[in-house]
Amino acid sequence: MIKKSALIPLVLFVLTVITTFLSGYIISGTYTGGVLFSLSLVTILGAHEMGHYLYGRKYGVSTTLPWFIPAPPFLSPIGTFGAFIRINSQIHNRKELFDIGVAGPIVGVIVALPVLFIGLLFSEVVALDSERFSDMQTAMSLGNSLIFALFSKMAVGEVAQGYELILHPVAFAGWIGLFVTALNLMPAGQLDGGHVVYCVLPSKWHAIMSTATVVFLVIMGIGTASLVELTDYFGFGEGVIANFPEWLLFEGWIGWLFWAILLLMLGTSHPPTLSSDTEIGIERRALAFCSLLIFISCFAPVPISIVEFG
Repeated sequence: MIKKSALIPLVLFVLTVITTFLSGYIISGTYTGGVLFSLSLVTILGAHEMGHYLYGRKYGVSTTLPWFIPAPPFLSPIGTFGAFIRINSQIHNRKELFDIGVAGPIVGVIVALPVLFIGLLFSEVVALDSERFSDMQTAMSLGNSLIFALFSKMAVGEVAQGYELILHPVAFAGWIGLFVTALNLMPAGQLDGGHVVYCVLPSKWHAIMSTATVVFLVIMGIGTASLVELTDYFGFGEGVIANFPEWLLFEGWIGWLFWAILLLMLGTSHPPTLSSDTEIGIERRALAFCSLLIFISCFAPVPISIVEFG
């Protein structure tokens, strides 16, 4: 007999398996691709949420089972809007909050890395003038994070000019896992990264970091190239474009503006723990530094762009 509290999460899980399978089938054009994509993505998302859930149970915190959010492919190209758990009781102290918060992205990325690497081994390098691209006018291009670039070089090697890496559905699921990890580790609000900042730094710094993250996302959404052009246009800095380092010029990704608005809507503050203790120990501080490195390594400045052919 399934408990009532587990019924809804189970139904949502089954629906998400179905919708991610449909997305994988559309992406790959095969039933096998649909199954592998769904299995890989659901495993990564589930591992992330189970990290939170198990540490919550360890400390006696009331938490729900992971709730997956299914989405038909026409609403989400990956068949889901992610997953979450609900915490129904106040957390006792910052040590517990830190462990619960950081466990999700750590476990999630540990699962995502081998999934990504294995998927890359089965990915293809295809010439842009091949029949594969002959009928295509546009295509979606995925952005490079440091980890993705490293794993691509290890598994596939350098992709020559005039060629494109076509990701296997499993590799695409691994890429999504890195992207989700970076989103969750942003040091703001009640995201996992926000929990880490709240536990490691004084409370006032959490508010500062949250605000700085929103500003950062706005800049990433608009792009430095557009900002520099606006500066020159309004005469704030004559010749700024000519003197601005080329490696710092990039076009923005509008999705970051969405996340900036979402963070503002959800709130940049953090609720206090029952105890006001602030010392979490050197081991957790080292793990907090590792989580920062994971965030940097998984972050792609322009995650998705549209490439035109012809």
